[in-house]
Amino acid sequence: MGEMIGIHQQAGTVRAYMAAPQKREHFSGAVIIVHELWGLGEHIRTVADRFANQGYFALAPDLYSGKGDEHSPSDQLQRDLFSSDSRIRYEAQPKLRALIAPTQTPQFTSLAISRLESCFEYIYNQPLVHQKVSVVGYGLGGNYAISLAIREPRLRCAVAYYGQAKYPSAELQHIKCPILGFYGSRDKSLALQLNHISENMQKAGVDFHPVLYENAGHAFFNDTNPYSYNEDAASDSWTRTQNFLQEHMA
Repeated sequence: MGEMIGIHQQAGTVRAYMAAPQKREHFSGAVIIVHELWGLGEHIRTVADRFANQGYFALAPDLYSGKGDEHSPSDQLQRDLFSSDSRIRYEAQPKLRALIAPTQTPQFTSLAISRLESCFEYIYNQPLVHQKVSVVGYGLGGNYAISLAIREPRLRCAVAYYGQAKYPSAELQHIKCPILGFYGSRDKSLALQLNHISENMQKAGVDFHPVLYENAGHAFFNDTNPYSYNEDAASDSWTRTQNFLQEHMA
């Protein structure tokens, strides 16, 4: 449905998947889709297509742009980690650690935020978008959805799946848009932080709407992950996301 494009910035070209609505009378603005740790794989491209079917221009940037081939086999690595064969899962663990390590550095964080800001400017200035842009992020991307909301006051709203919001209230005060956050009770470490996250958001004056799903864990929206996918939570969060976007993108 969509196509790969290049968005130019000073630090280099950002690869992104762009999906456009098929019916011109149904343009509703644009949504930036921020991927999980797995990168811009088939799952995220499919999610972008689903948003396009709802009338949004969907732009899914590759935060790993320009890092060579080490992130390109993420679909295969994900399949290995979710394999029913314990040996395959065990052998995939070092590859997973190698994938995670670079994303923890200040350099990667700075570059990823810069790429998202460039993508925002690109899509914000597309004539048919009418300057109506929101962001939806999953896992790693949920964190960056909140990061973009801190830095971009023109966002209409943000949706963060499993977003950690590791920012002090002084930084969270820069958020000008409402945020919808989804969490799973089985994602123990993050679920335990949810009260603290909510308190910090409240102190900062952020319009924050957390939703906690019982019997759901981390990555419950990813239907390519047989261990974490929760159909009920995924379906309900999709409906809530659409309603949230409709409310704030009008």
